[in-house]
Order: sequence, then structure tokens, then C-alpha cells
Amino acid sequence: MTEAEPPSTIPALLAAVVAARGGCDAVATLDETVTYAELDRRSAELARALLAAGAGKGARIAMLAPDGIGFVATFLAALRIGALVTVVSTLVTPRELAHILRNSDTQFFISARRFLGHDYARTLEAAFPGLAGATPGKLRLAEAPYLRRVWLDDAAGCTWAEPTAALLALAQGPDAPDAALLEAVEAQVFPADEAVIVYTSGSTSLPKAVVHMQWNVARHPPELAKLFLLKPDDRMRPMLPAFWLGGMAMLLEVLSQGACLVYPPSPDHEDLLRTITRLRVNRINGWGDGLARLGKLGRERGLDVDAIVGFQPFRDASGEPIPVEFQSGMLGMSETFAPHSAEPLDFRMPADKPWCCGRPVNGYERRIVDPETGAVLGPGEVGELQLRGGALMAGFYKKRRGEVFTPDGFYATGDLCRIDADDFLYFVARRNDMIKTRAANVSRLEVEAALKELPEVENAVVTGLDDAEFGQVVAAAIVPAPGAATSPEALRKTLRESLSSYKVPRRIVFIAESDIPRTATGKIQLHELGKLIENAAPC
Repeated sequence: MTEAEPPSTIPALLAAVVAARGGCDAVATLDETVTYAELDRRSAELARALLAAGAGKGARIAMLAPDGIGFVATFLAALRIGALVTVVSTLVTPRELAHILRNSDTQFFISARRFLGHDYARTLEAAFPGLAGATPGKLRLAEAPYLRRVWLDDAAGCTWAEPTAALLALAQGPDAPDAALLEAVEAQVFPADEAVIVYTSGSTSLPKAVVHMQWNVARHPPELAKLFLLKPDDRMRPMLPAFWLGGMAMLLEVLSQGACLVYPPSPDHEDLLRTITRLRVNRINGWGDGLARLGKLGRERGLDVDAIVGFQPFRDASGEPIPVEFQSGMLGMSETFAPHSAEPLDFRMPADKPWCCGRPVNGYERRIVDPETGAVLGPGEVGELQLRGGALMAGFYKKRRGEVFTPDGFYATGDLCRIDADDFLYFVARRNDMIKTRAANVSRLEVEAALKELPEVENAVVTGLDDAEFGQVVAAAIVPAPGAATSPEALRKTLRESLSSYKVPRRIVFIAESDIPRTATGKIQLHELGKLIENAAPC
């Protein structure tokens, strides 16, 4: 007898989890906690309301809201009816919002009114001046030609919007779709249906729209949950918001296990600590300086930080802490719906595999190719990583497959990697992290690492500047260590002891940490960094 096929759509996955964990907490906030049965009821009511409004299979629905019960219920409702859901960042600017709603062909927009000082009604009006005087429910905007209805949780003063309460009321009307019709609709949602659009951040152009199928959204998170060692009784606080792919993946990982998502009212550390304490968080998913600062503050406030998985070093199966260089690197991207290569958190990499990302996850096929010729390279050789299968995106919205994938279906990631003879993958650099100077390739990350080892350097960011003679030259922006007295020439002299001469930066400027240009997700904007270095006064 063969094992039953795992749920491959969100309607099927939610039904299975509700059947197993209906009475257990699903989403907890300081204001309210809902069980899986209640989350099922609320998302079903909103799904029926959307059907009554004219949405259905393939409807383009965009949503903008902070993490919480409303976000999760709306997200699930749209996926239950087979809509294509675009998640919008709460940090969105009018220009970005105009691009997203127009590019995604959004028909129905569901949004919170306010969060952290933002008034999204004003953002919408700035994005689409044609909203002034528009009729609610009958929008006709040349700037967003498919947009028909906007619902806000507070529509006061917005003559063009409808209140969310009016949307929910559609589920109670005499001709509203009933539970039987919703069940019939869900039965027609298939694994190959397009499910979500995630807009990736970009520094020099408008973001790309990554499209994932129902299969990816339903089948990949349970596999990732195994890597994160999630258990049904866990109470997880994801540090990344759900409008970003990492936060969305963790949301679905937790729900797939019937565990509890815990969301604070804001990302403020005081709100985070109150939420962690009162709602009994035992898992936190995050990394970097923000997590370290939160842990430090928690200890100062008497919180048992060591009892919360994620704050302390990960431990192997024997309970011993795993040094960071032997932990799973978990390499992934928006296009792969989070990790495509990883090992479980309790896996200690072999002694000969430090800084390794791991083996393929959930059926991904990987190969390393020469980025110039496309020739497939052998074990241990560095080249561009290409991926196929697994939870790879369906493509970029409005882009032909031939513009995105190779003829045999692989996606060129832009990551320079190597795969050893045991099928373990190592990340080397981004292709755009490679600086080509006098026909030689220089990894900016290698130069940064060498700079950061110097006692005079607090932080360093390296990029390439166009140069008529060399093609590119290596350039560095340095944040000096407190009290350090140094000069570009002194740094170059020291670097020549550890780097080949062609890797030593020809241009060095000193800046403050706050001057480093970053996206909202914290990624360094290399293009903007290059302009900053070019415009800086010579040191």
C-alpha cells in the first residue's frame, strides 16, 4: 500500500491541519488568539465574501497589512478560492505601490489603513491621483486599468474605497455563496495553479515579480519545517514579516505543522519582549544584529533567553553547541521559495566541510556551469549555480519562459558556488559580487573579509567602479574602528600581505555606518555604493 500523497494545495493543507489541530492555537497576538478551527471559519467567511464580490480562480488580489490574524486569514482566504495573491510591503512608497498594482494586474485590493505612522489611503492617493472622485466598487483608472475595488479596514474620508466590513457582509447576503459552493471551488484548486506573487527588491531597476504555484506554497514549507525542527507545540515568532518570502515561508512552515504563529503589534523591541513573555514564545526565527540586540535586551530584563530556540547557538543531536562554521548555511532566494540547499539545524557539518550550505532540499536539481560558456563544471569547480525542479518559481510575471529559464528548464541564480563530490554546496559570491579588473576576477566578498580582519576597520563594503583602462577597479568604503587612525595607503600596504596586488582596492573612502546604502530588507545597494564612492572627496 503506497503512502498517501501529501496535501499539494492550500485548501487541502488547511483542511488537514484543521482536522488534526482544530482546537489548538494557530495565531496569537497581544489582543487575541485564534485556534485553527476559528482561523478556518474566518478565512472561509472571507473566501465566500470574495466569491460574492466576483473573485474566483485566477483573480488578481493584492493585500497590504501588518503581520497578524487579519493578514493570515486574508492570505488563506484568497488562496482557498484559487486567486493569485500579491503581498505588498508595509514599507511601500507611492511609486512602488503604483508599479506593483499595475504590473500585477490587481483587480481587488484589501488593505489596512494605518501602521507605524503610514496612512495607506494617502499612499494610494499619491500613487493614483485618478482616485479622486472615483466611484467605490467601480474604479476605472488608466494608471491601474484592472483595479476595480479597494477595501480598507478604515475607509473614513476615502470616497473611492469601501470598508472591509462591507466586504465581509457580502458573505451574509441572501444570495451569498454557501459552504457547499466554497467546498466545490476549493476542489477546483490544483497544484499547478499560480498562487502568489512576491516582488523582489532591486537597486537599479523596478523589482521583478516572482510567481509561485500552489504546489510550491503547500509542499515546500512542510519540508522546510523538518529542517527547522518545528514541532506542533511550538510557539514561533518569525522576525521577518510575512510580505517577504522568508517570513511567508516561515508562516506556512508553522501552519503546516499545526504550531502557533506569534505576532507582536510592532517590531519595536519593547513590543517584541512583551509579546515573547506574555504569549510564551519558545522559538524565534531571525539572525543578525537585530536578533543579538533583542537577546541582549531580553537578558537585561530577566527573560530566560536561553530557553528560546533561536537565541542560543544551535546544538547537534548530542546536545553540543555547533560552531557557526559547521552549521547549515541554508542557501535560498525568493525564486526558490526559501532554501533550496540546507541541512537540519541539529546537523553538524563534517570537519572537512566548514561554511557549507548543504545538500538539495525537496527534489531540487542543481548544477554548476561556466557563466561565460554555459559548460557544466565538475565537482569542486566554481561557477554559476543553476536550479531546476523542487519549489522553483513558475517564472516572472509577464516574462516568457525563454527569458527566464534555459532551454532545458534550469534557472540561472546569479550565485557563484561549488558542489563537492559528496553533493554539498558552498556559496562563493554573487556574480555581481565579482569585479573584473584587467581580465582578472576579484570577489568583493574576499576583499571585504580581508579588510574586516584589520583592527583599524569596523566595517567595509567593496564594489567595482567602471574604469576606461582596467574595465573595473576595486573600490572600498571603510567604516573605521573607534579611535583608529589610518589612511588608504596604510590599509593598502597591510592588505598586500594577504591579497594579490590586483585585489587591493585602488579607491578607498571613509564613511559612517549609517552612510552605507541599503534596501528595506537590509541588502547593500552596490550601485548606490558605487556612486557614493565616486562622489566622495579623495582621502
